[in-house]
Amino acid sequence: MGWPAAAATWELGSANTMYNYNQNEYSAPTTLGIPERWERVLTYLFGWVTGIIFLLIEQRNQTVRRHAAQSTLIFGGLSILGFIVKVLGALLGHIWVIGPLFGFGFGAIGWVLSVVTFVAWIGLMILAYMSAKTLITGPRHERYM
Repeated sequence: MGWPAAAATWELGSANTMYNYNQNEYSAPTTLGIPERWERVLTYLFGWVTGIIFLLIEQRNQTVRRHAAQSTLIFGGLSILGFIVKVLGALLGHIWVIGPLFGFGFGAIGWVLSVVTFVAWIGLMILAYMSAKTLITGPRHERYM
């Protein structure tokens, strides 16, 4: 029996299904009633803001709370660091002789920080969708680092 015939005999939900994901494997009850996988992704949607919102709202699911705490820590820290870089660039950029050098240097650092933030944002949302593990928050056996 060739591939098309074998594929046609597979039934949805059977053990032979090519992509037989168990949708409830990482799912636990959540306060909002949406699947845990999507709540984990939503904690990163607007950075530290949604992290704080989910820390306040979600009381039933500890995995979502860990992702919300991680979102708050990572993106809150990156936001504070970005603010400091912008303030230093603005203040030191007004020095008469070497101001443009400081302005350019802190501008470049700010640009790199923006790229790192964007990559972290996309990467953390993908990781949150794929796995319940976190990078820096939670018990040691439930994180990547």
